Amino acid sequence: MVEPRQSAMQRIQVGVIGLVVVLLFVSLANMVLDRVQTGPEAVAVGNGKAEIDPSSPPDEPLAELGVTPVAKDDGAEKALEEPAQSIRQVPVRAP
Repeated sequence: MVEPRQSAMQRIQVGVIGLVVVLLFVSLANMVLDRVQTGPEAVAVGNGKAEIDPSSPPDEPLAELGVTPVAKDDGAEKALEEPAQSIRQVPVRAP
């Protein structure tokens, strides 16, 4: 049977190890977020804040993905609605 003193020491050790692991995870997440915030587009300003370069084009998520919106073409819609007059129908000959 485990003595109460050993049980208490084991609980304290587990608690301290848990706190150290949480501290390491928080530190790692903080380092990752710091690197993400200081990206190549950011320009450092004297007061420690970052600004985006005004000469760069504005963010366009659709253009970055290679997708651009297409304007409606009324001529294409009319062509689909009207039957094709230039197509000749050829009668099928019976064998």
